[in-house]
Amino acid sequence: MEERNVNSPVQTGGLRSYTPTQLFFMTRLSWLIRQRRELINTLDASDWRRRLLDKALYSTFMDCNREGVGDEAKSLLAQQSQSSN
Repeated sequence: MEERNVNSPVQTGGLRSYTPTQLFFMTRLSWLIRQRRELINTLDASDWRRRLLDKALYSTFMDCNREGVGDEAKSLLAQQSQSSN
C-alpha cells in the first residue's frame, strides 16, 4: 500500500489542492476578514478588540505566507478591500 504524506499538496486536473495546514490558515484568514468587515463600523479604531482582530489578521496572513499560500491570502484581502469601497 502506498503511503501518502498528508502535508503535501495534491494536484488534480490542473486545479491546486491545499495541504490541511494551508486550508486551516486560509479558512482562518477568511473568517477573520469577515469578522473585521462586520465589526469595523461598530468598534472604534483604538478599541482593544479591534486592535486584537487586526493583529490576528496580520499574524494569520504571515502564517499563510510561510505555508506558501501568500498570493491566495493577498487575493482574499484584496477582495475584502474592494467590497468595502
